[in-house]
Amino acid sequence: MSVSRPPGKSPTVKFVPLGRSKEVKEGVTIIAAANRADVPIGQSCGGDGICGWCRVKVVHGMENLSVPTTLERRLMTACGFAPDERAACLAKVAGDITVTTGYW
Repeated sequence: MSVSRPPGKSPTVKFVPLGRSKEVKEGVTIIAAANRADVPIGQSCGGDGICGWCRVKVVHGMENLSVPTTLERRLMTACGFAPDERAACLAKVAGDITVTTGYW
């Protein structure tokens, strides 16, 4: 996994086109970062990885996310995720990323 930030700096998650960003601890999920930045992300399963409502498009930094787990791969297949999309409740941040959704 590539990390596009200076050593010692926490990863930053940017939410476009909202113009918000949040510095987070490595290993938090995208949805946790969104919650901390007061950014709305759809969800109905409480982060259990079964609804797919938290789908986000990764605009930049896909390489700075955790490898999809078996659960996330199943969800991505079942919900027809595009190659540049991830489940915000399951994808963990390891470096700087920029995400968006169709409802912002």
